Parts: sequence; C-alpha cells; structure tokens
Amino acid sequence: MSDDVCSSGIKLAPIVGPAIEPVTPELDKRTVLGRATECDVCLPDASVSRRHLTLINSHGQWMVTDLGSRHGTFLNGIKLVPHKPILTGHGDLLRIGPFTFRVDSALDSPRTIAETDATIAPGSFVEAFSDQELDLLANKRLVLMTKGCDALYQAGTEVDLGLAVIKLIMSGTGFPRAAMLRWSSSPDQVEIVAFHDDQHDTAVGFVFSQSLLEASTTGCVARLAMNAEHSFGQSIAGLGISSALCAPLVIDATVVGAIYLDSRNGEVSPQPDAASFCHAVSQVASLAFSNLKRIELTKRQERLDADLKVAQEAQSFLLPAPLGRVGQLEYASRTCPGSVVGGDLFDIFEIDEHRTGICFGDITGHGIGAAVLMTAVLSNLRAVLSSCGDPAIAVTKVNAYLAQHSAERMFATLWAGVFDATDNTLRFVDAGHGHWLICNTDARPNRPILPGGLIIGVQPDYQYSAEQIKLNPGDRLVLYSDGIIEQPNAENEQFGNTRLCDVIARSDSIQDDVAQAFTALEQFTGSSSFSDDTTIASIEVGA
Repeated sequence: MSDDVCSSGIKLAPIVGPAIEPVTPELDKRTVLGRATECDVCLPDASVSRRHLTLINSHGQWMVTDLGSRHGTFLNGIKLVPHKPILTGHGDLLRIGPFTFRVDSALDSPRTIAETDATIAPGSFVEAFSDQELDLLANKRLVLMTKGCDALYQAGTEVDLGLAVIKLIMSGTGFPRAAMLRWSSSPDQVEIVAFHDDQHDTAVGFVFSQSLLEASTTGCVARLAMNAEHSFGQSIAGLGISSALCAPLVIDATVVGAIYLDSRNGEVSPQPDAASFCHAVSQVASLAFSNLKRIELTKRQERLDADLKVAQEAQSFLLPAPLGRVGQLEYASRTCPGSVVGGDLFDIFEIDEHRTGICFGDITGHGIGAAVLMTAVLSNLRAVLSSCGDPAIAVTKVNAYLAQHSAERMFATLWAGVFDATDNTLRFVDAGHGHWLICNTDARPNRPILPGGLIIGVQPDYQYSAEQIKLNPGDRLVLYSDGIIEQPNAENEQFGNTRLCDVIARSDSIQDDVAQAFTALEQFTGSSSFSDDTTIASIEVGA
C-alpha cells in the first residue's frame, strides 16, 4: 500500500483506459466523478455521463453510487443499480466507460507484499506461449483438473481460492514453488494472496521476476526461457531461477493478478506440458475468482441493506408524521434521503399546553453514519428542549454532547425554536443553518437576516443565544435543508433560494409548500432521486 493512502482512505488506481492520475477521494465530502468539468474528478470521454457516480465515506466505509448514468457503472464486472449505494473494498475493479480503476484501501486486513525484480540475466528472455502450445493438455491433466475444479469453486475466501489454485497447479506441473498474486499500487511490488514453497514455510523476503509478471499483463501465459548457447541453470538477478511460468488472472476483461511458478538452484524441472496446464488452471481460477467477487459483492449489499433498514426504522420511529397538528401549529413535511437514509433532521412536539418545540438541521456526511448521528442529536435535543423550554440552553447542551461524542469531521447545522401560543412569539437559535423562510399572509416569502451562531459539534464550550420574532395566525415558517437549494441539474446548475421562494410565493398552504417544492425540484433535475438528503417542512400558525 502506498504511503498516500491514509488509514481510513482509498485510492482509485487507473489500470485500463486513457491516461489519468490516481484518484484519492476526500474523507469528509461527497466525490463526484463524471464528464462535466465541474465534477470533482473529470473523466473526459463521451461514454461517461456528465455526473456519473459518487463516492462517499461513512464511518470508514466507502460507498459508490451510480447517478443514473447512461452506460452504467460496473464493480467487479457487475452493473450497479442506479441510485443504490454499494460498499466497495480493497482490490475491487471499478469500470466507468473506458476507465477501469483498482480500489486500494488501507482498512482491510494486513496483506503480504513482496518485491519484484526487473533485471534479467544475460542470455535469458521472457516469451509468451502461442495458442498451439497451450492446446497440448494431456488427458491425465484433464483428470487432475476435474478433481481440482471442485476445490476451486468451493473456496469461500480469496486466500482459500489461492491455496486451492496453488495445490492444483503444483501437482500438475511439478514446480516446487507457486504463488497467487495481485497487483499492488507500486510497480515494483505485488500482493501475495497465497504462497507455497516446498523448501520454505514463508514468503517473507521472497522476490518475483518483474519481467515475467509484466509479460502476463497482456493476458497470455509467459515463461522465462534461455538462449540455446546459455546454460538453463543461469539465474536472473542472482535469484537462481532456472525455470518460471506466469499466467494471468482476469476479471471483467482486466488482468488483476497472476499465478506465478518457478524453480531455482537446480530444483526438479517442471513437466513438459506445464505451460498448457498452467493456462487451463488460470482460466478456471479467473472464473472462480470472478464468481467469488460477485458473491462478496452480494454479501456486502446484503449487509448494507440490513444496516440501512435498521437506520430507517430508527428514523421512522423518531420523525413526526408527514402531516399533523401540534398545539396551535399545523405542519407538513417530506424527507427524501440522498443515500437511502439521510442525515437531515426534523421534529415538532408539544412541550406543554401553550408551547411547541421545533427542531430542524442537517448532519454533515451521508448514509448510515449520518443517520445514526441524526437520531442521537434529535432524541437528545427533544429531551433537553422539553425539559428546559429554552432553545439557547438546549442547543448549547446538545452542541457540547455532539462535540464530545461524535467522530472527527461530524458536525451539524441546527435550527431549534419554541413557539409560545400565549403571545404568538417564536424564540429560536439558528446554529449555522440559515435555510428558512417566513411567509406572511400579505408579503412575499423572506429570509430573515439575523446573526445566528456557530454550527454544532465544533466548539464544545460555545454559548448560544436566542432570537425572537412574532408569528400571527396564518403566517408560515418554512424550514429546509441545503439539499433543496444545492440540488444540481444536468448542467450542474443549483436549484437555489430564488427558485424556492418563487415556488412558495405561488403556494397558499403548508401542503402545497411541500408538494410544489418537490415537484419543482424534480422538474429542475429531471429525476425523483436526488444527490443529497432533501427535507422541507412548512409550519403554519392556526387561528
């Protein structure tokens, strides 16, 4: 693993397609890949959609989501379902149009890395086998292959598969040493998936022929050979290699690794048809490896779906019904998560017979981590606000709680208020949220210009103060997340506050505020699935 991949990060290493620099997504933001120059990563090809896919980090887990691209996104050869996130991990192949990236991650279990040597002894050379040579598989090898294939397809992990491949190929070729390798980020290193040596118990310190490995990247079986005038026992780079074979491992038409065999220092020579058998085993192993990746992808999706279901249930338990009345306030709301579950929060509840609490905010990040944090913030805020009835005290306490208990880079914008029906006053704290409108019965919706306070979760000892406004019967308070105004269309233009104000100005009820806002947003983006969590709530003072 290269040094530039941090402990919770990934790197997309380009291995097929037009020349492009490796992609290192930022940990604390959504990374968009697409053809548009406004994307975080621009992939200039006609087969890539303007906004093709996103990468998101949620509590150390990286999720990739196809944004409804025209030609699709493929992970390990499997076409992703548009707008449905899937976990990705080390060694995955991500294909976008003509670009194929290998996912390098530092989060997976430790891996064995070995050096490769690019030098080759005088008189020796690397060559690829012809198809005619590879068709010479003997009947006895077919019997061995038939028995070995079952073990390959029964393997439940990459290591199990690698060990089964090595056992089969060593028994059929006569080589005393074999390894199943995967390419590493560094050109002079390989990752050892499995290794066996009749003379040694470990692969530590073992060096492989870089020339032989490079020859196999063309998709052909390669061998290390000698010119006729030189002894077959000469070494490469002093390693004492007398004979070696390397066969490619292929997933989704991309060479991702190799099966490597060699014989050193006068060890027994391999069987005459070793190359043919190696070729056959590599083809079966590639199919088994592809199948294993597909099974792994399915299991990841099942785990993610299970986690999302738990988060959805927690959210549905805490969030209010889409339409209702609490005290003197009637409300309508709607939430559309950007990653199946969201980090937007909204709550409205009775404090006593005269006072009603209102909470609205947006947790930074997306997916499961944001949803879990949202649940914690919402339940904590409701409890404190119900107890003290003072939004300044409540937000101050919740801010301290969030700053002390959340992971790094997790914070939230928050709007919290208390409406008192005895004098129609609304006391509130705007902690870095800023996305709200007041709709008076006789005026265009307006955004109050007030100082507000710091977002929560950053400075644990920050002291918040409350503002106060008066709301008359018929007035509406509209709260919304940045997912509304920052939602982009195909040209990467944002929906914006002006369009939202225009929509609310044409509406005359809380239900229309919500319905028309989403209708306008869907027309603007051309989709009912959005790239970010999207929430709006409209609250009206009753007579």
